[in-house]
Amino acid sequence: MEFWKTVLDLARRKRIGPPVIGLGLLAAAVVFFLVPPRYVSTASMVLTTPPAGGTTDPTKPPGRSNPLLQFSDGLRTTAGILILALNTEAVAAELGVVKDGPTEVTINDGRSNPAMLGILMNGPFVYVEVESDSAETAHTVMVRVQNRLRTELADRQRALGAPGSTFIGLVEVVPPTFPETDRSVTWQAAGGALALVVVLGLGLAYAVERRRSLRHRYGEGRPGVPGPATRAAGTGAEERGGREDGGTPDGADPPVTVYGPAEIPPARPGTAPDEPPAPRGGEPPGGNPAPGAAGVDRAGGQDPDAAVASHAGGDDPGM
Repeated sequence: MEFWKTVLDLARRKRIGPPVIGLGLLAAAVVFFLVPPRYVSTASMVLTTPPAGGTTDPTKPPGRSNPLLQFSDGLRTTAGILILALNTEAVAAELGVVKDGPTEVTINDGRSNPAMLGILMNGPFVYVEVESDSAETAHTVMVRVQNRLRTELADRQRALGAPGSTFIGLVEVVPPTFPETDRSVTWQAAGGALALVVVLGLGLAYAVERRRSLRHRYGEGRPGVPGPATRAAGTGAEERGGREDGGTPDGADPPVTVYGPAEIPPARPGTAPDEPPAPRGGEPPGGNPAPGAAGVDRAGGQDPDAAVASHAGGDDPGM
């Protein structure tokens, strides 16, 4: 469903849909004028019995008849024999029709003609249709097919010894039509060209849009935005609060490193170590008051007598 939504969205875009459809229409127009039209000629014939009857010959001894009329449905059977005989490759070659060539011949009982479907079961019809890329060729082949049908019918009756007075006739119901232009193949080719161009155009647009979406999602190929591999490599530096090259992010304070007592780094060569703060009065350089100093007991506590004297001296108003 997402695929079709994307395709419809692309087709509605002014920069994609109208140009693709316009290009498809142009291709369809070119194909329409390049593919030549076809010309079709049709004819319908029916088999008939002789006027004097088809079972006896007055000039011959009694009992002579036409074998093709002895079937229960004799005329339809004879029509079927003719159709089968003319639908062979050998006969088609004699008529000037080459296999997979520009001319096609259809010979049947009318089932390919919609106008004859309602009467197909009521008579021994022979329907002929010739289609070619030339009107003259279609007319010439139609004449050849009709003559060959009549010749084939007469030859088979003679081969069976049927009396001439009982020969079956072949009458035209619908004479051969003038070759009419048939552009169905042209329209099909034009429609196919239009569909092909539209499908290819929308498919190409979808591929470009899909690739752009993936690049946007993963940040690849965008200036200033690292890809997945770059981000994975810089994860450690980002977790430490700095950049991969050891610096700090723009606008951020540098990280503060706090060392424990045992982790104080040594002084760098050529620099003086950090000096301790200056001692106060009565204190040794180490920061602890010296034993015996005023106000300090030897045991490390404050001398009570010195504290009292100091207090008394501070409260004397005369001082």
